[in-house]
Amino acid sequence: MTNKDLFNQVAARLETYQPQMIDLQRELISRNAVGPDHSGPGEGEKAAFLTALLQSWGLQVDNYPAPDDRVAGGERPNLVALVPGKRPEKVWVLSHLDVVPPGDLTLWHSDPYTLKVEGDRLYGRGAEDDHQGIVTSLMAVKAILDQGITPPRTLALALVSDEETGNEKGLAYLLREHPHLFAPEDLIIVPDAGSVDSTLIDVAEKSILWLRLELVGKQCHASRPELGRNTLRAAAHVIVALEELAREFSLENPLFRPPVSTFEPTKKEANVPNINTIPGRDILYLDCRVLPEYELAQVQERVLALGKEAARRFEVKLKVEPVQELPSAPATPVEAPVVQALMRAIREVYGREAKPQGIGGGTVAAFFRQRGLPAAVWMTVSRTAHQPNEFCLLSNLLGDARVLAHVFLEKE
Repeated sequence: MTNKDLFNQVAARLETYQPQMIDLQRELISRNAVGPDHSGPGEGEKAAFLTALLQSWGLQVDNYPAPDDRVAGGERPNLVALVPGKRPEKVWVLSHLDVVPPGDLTLWHSDPYTLKVEGDRLYGRGAEDDHQGIVTSLMAVKAILDQGITPPRTLALALVSDEETGNEKGLAYLLREHPHLFAPEDLIIVPDAGSVDSTLIDVAEKSILWLRLELVGKQCHASRPELGRNTLRAAAHVIVALEELAREFSLENPLFRPPVSTFEPTKKEANVPNINTIPGRDILYLDCRVLPEYELAQVQERVLALGKEAARRFEVKLKVEPVQELPSAPATPVEAPVVQALMRAIREVYGREAKPQGIGGGTVAAFFRQRGLPAAVWMTVSRTAHQPNEFCLLSNLLGDARVLAHVFLEKE
């Protein structure tokens, strides 16, 4: 039987799995897997459910837990399940178990932890980020198992913790403590970013620099502003002054979308609780996504200089500290086997030509690339991750599962 015949059989089998895809989303959404950094219970309940499910399919599931005394049981789960192939090289699909908090519940049209189905849309926290990766990879594996096919390469599913808050208890832990799991000849796919038309394959990511800016002045009564030093007013001028960063770091790189470095003020912490007090301390944050052509130390140095110059006018002191520094990892080559396999599969399933690109968002693929392990990030997105009323499309679950199955069955 030809490879094409095998793929057609698996694709037809996947068509019958749509009710199972919906049911799996329902089970995943119902299990709160917010991490302890966001006051959540962690991924334990979700991992236990998935372990039992994969074991019911006849798979051995190994857990490589990372210690964390902030959660029940003191461990964050990292699951690995293998389907032996004709060759020992692996095709990895790595998805993450944790989700972000639902945020303001008044913005949701339904309970974020209860699946809501409206036509092609499946609503719930985590439906896209990253249950879509979990569902598509598991269903592709199930179809191959149910067809009784021994894949050319060993199939490897990784379901990790802590992706949303730094990966120290997830992939970073696995790579540090269990590096034997992964090899340079493996194909590594991370379904955690992409485009709505299925054509974006992420092969590179910008450097990430998150900065905490603390301004210290003098609190006083709002009726006597001359007695104080208003840090909120100074913060506003600092934010405007930092617009100069885009002009100073103005290089463009066509590999990336957008092709420039970005510098966005984001979070601001609360200052005074009442209206008639001038604040003497303000804290805000700057999210910098920097092209690999620049050193992060350069950016931090200019943020401090520009910010201090603006704050000095108001006799306010400024301190700048990094919250996260993640230098850009070497790009996955366009000719890497995993990229080429995905391009062939997307062409077969979606009838479109995929384009390898760099993105501004950070994914766990950076940790693979830093270790010299070529990884590709891909899925068909709805662009609702982290939003209220997050959803994925059932049609995308089916199509993406077919793409993964195509890669699983390739003999090259």
